[in-house]
Amino acid sequence: MTLFKGSFRALASYSAGVFLFTFFLIAPLSMENNRSTWISVYSMVFFVFTIIFLYQQMRKTGEFESNHSEEKTTPFKGLLYGFLGFSPFLLLELIYFIVFPQIARGTAASVLHAIFRCGFGPMYFIIRFLGYSWYAHVLASIVIPITAFLGYAAGFSGKELNRKKIFSGKKDLEDFLND
Repeated sequence: MTLFKGSFRALASYSAGVFLFTFFLIAPLSMENNRSTWISVYSMVFFVFTIIFLYQQMRKTGEFESNHSEEKTTPFKGLLYGFLGFSPFLLLELIYFIVFPQIARGTAASVLHAIFRCGFGPMYFIIRFLGYSWYAHVLASIVIPITAFLGYAAGFSGKELNRKKIFSGKKDLEDFLND
């Protein structure tokens, strides 16, 4: 798989989470009490879905490349896919922190702020929890590439995260409609 395809998978996985976060954002925005808390909880839920989806996509990519690639690959290729796939959002973050202080008020500042908040929406709870500091933004920015790396490495090595059994014992395969 080419570098472009792998990084595009990471970009598409995160972008899908951002799109869904933005599309359904009206629900927590309509809450009258503790709006900021509701947005944080909403962000955490979409973060979990986004991370799971990204991990699965990168695991499939790692499996495919370990089985079908003729060139020598390493699990760290997933980190490269993650950084390249997340680079449009990193560029957005860089533009935001350079341009936003210069245009502190007005329509342009409001639009840029809204785009930035929606782009980092699934990770908003991390940024809010750490107090909107520079290290909160750095941590939020490296979560996606690290998740891509972990998913790719799991697929590359053929291992999965251990899944805990919820029900112990054999699953009853009987059809409940038959007596």
